[in-house]
This record gives sequence, structure tokens and C-alpha cells, in this order.
Amino acid sequence: MSTLAREAGDYINLGGRRLDFSDVLNHELMSDKSVAQLSETLRNNSPYPHLVVDGLFSPILLEEMNAEFDRLKWNNWRSIQGREEVKRGTLPNTRFGLATDLYFQTIYSGVFVDFVKRLTRVDGLIGDPELYNGGLHEIPSGGFFKLHTDFTHHPTTGLNNRLVVITYLNEGWKYDYGGRLELWDPDLQQRVQEVVPVMGRTIFLFQTRRSLHGHPNPVTAPDGRTRRSAAAYFYSNGIKDGDETMSLKTEFFNGESRSFRTENERFRSQQRVRQFVPPIVFELVRQFRRQNV
Repeated sequence: MSTLAREAGDYINLGGRRLDFSDVLNHELMSDKSVAQLSETLRNNSPYPHLVVDGLFSPILLEEMNAEFDRLKWNNWRSIQGREEVKRGTLPNTRFGLATDLYFQTIYSGVFVDFVKRLTRVDGLIGDPELYNGGLHEIPSGGFFKLHTDFTHHPTTGLNNRLVVITYLNEGWKYDYGGRLELWDPDLQQRVQEVVPVMGRTIFLFQTRRSLHGHPNPVTAPDGRTRRSAAAYFYSNGIKDGDETMSLKTEFFNGESRSFRTENERFRSQQRVRQFVPPIVFELVRQFRRQNV
């Protein structure tokens, strides 16, 4: 954001509309009192820590981001047409328009990262300006993203994936349009929460091997409308919950072939093996597996 600030002073012109830099974020939501309340809500939400907030970003910024979707070149997108997902997302290092660029610069600014640290109580969080797996995402009519857990580590740095921040860009989106984000309890295998992806709604979602989510119900919006969002991941060097399972891919769940109890058993099995295998041998095996994922 500092580069844009130097170029435009204390405001920026987006699509003919003036946006003051001081209005990009809703600073009332970032006050100490608000953060304390939001942090408590986040930690206590079921089925795992998450937080849904409306009005965190300027409506002008988000409306212009939505307009910029249609101006991106075709070679900036990676499309997926499969049994588990039908969607497209921007590639790493995509050159965005002014509004989208400002959004991601704000997300990874010192002010916002500090806000996220206070909110999550996770120290050492860092962003990913190249936006591997993040960026802009779009689901067409009939598209879906079945229940899954996200990758556990960054594909190049190896840092632990700790949190994703998703902001929705869908003006006038209704419940019946589908595409609702569902949060599931992996033990009971049932939906606990669902989030309607309306314009200006942001979700902070902790990333663990138990953070089962997705929108299995296809998008059914009229007139070919698509479901649009912006996603940014935050990482840290290590994690204290003892989960050493590594995956660089999205893992899907259909209630039969994927068992989260099986993942827990795998971890306990690793701990039993460690009691009898020299540490250097155990580490060599782990490194070999990582290189061949």
C-alpha cells in the first residue's frame, strides 16, 4: 500500500471513484475492544476456530475488485473441471488491477498482519505476496468445491499453513443461489455452519487437518452469475499442535474414503515408531517422502 500511497497521495482513484486510504479498512473492527471480542468468538466457534465478519473492507474497493475480474487475461487463470471441483483461480504472481492489488497489499501490510495476530493469538504469522493457492477465485453456474481440507504446507517455503482469509465479492447474493461455504465436524460427519458468500463478508478460517469445509451444493445463481472471492493464506514456521502430517494438495472427503480418525491414528503410529527408530533414520524417511509427494 505504501507504493500506491506515494503515487496518489492519501487517496486512490478506482473506476472514477475516490477512495481514501484511511477508509480501506473498517478501523472500528480493529480496535482493542473489538479485537478482544472477535478473538473470543473465533476461538469458541464450532466446529473449529473461525470467524465471520461483515464490513471489514471498503465497499468501493470490493465493488471495483469485482469489476476487475472481467478484465483479467485468460492466461492469468487456472481452470479445474473435475469430480471434486469445478472452478478457476488466478495463478501466482498475477498482475491485478488497482483495486485487487490494493486489497492484497492491505491484507499483507504490517497493520493487517498485526490485526490477524491479535485476532488469532498466533505469533510469527507471515503472508505470501506471490499468492500460491490464494488470489481470486470464481465458481461458475453449476460449479462446486466439495468438502476438503487444505494443503498443510507452502509448496516452496515448506512453512505451515495456519490461516486463510476469504472475502466474498457477490453483490445481492441470495441463499437460494447456492455456493454456501459449509463447515463440517469431521468426527460426526455433519454440517455445523454455513456461510452465505455475500458482498463484503470475510471469513477467517484456521487451517488444520480437521478444518473440513467446502461448498458441495452447486452454484445456481440466475443469468450466469458466478461466485467470486479473494483468498489470502498466512503461514508460520512450525506449529505446536503436534500434527506433523504433511500434504501439499487439497484432500477431499466423501464420508467413506477419507477418515480423520485415520489421520490421528497415523500420527500416533509415527510416535510409536519413533521410540524404536534412530532420529536420523526417521528424519531421512520424512525428507524422502516430502520430495516424492
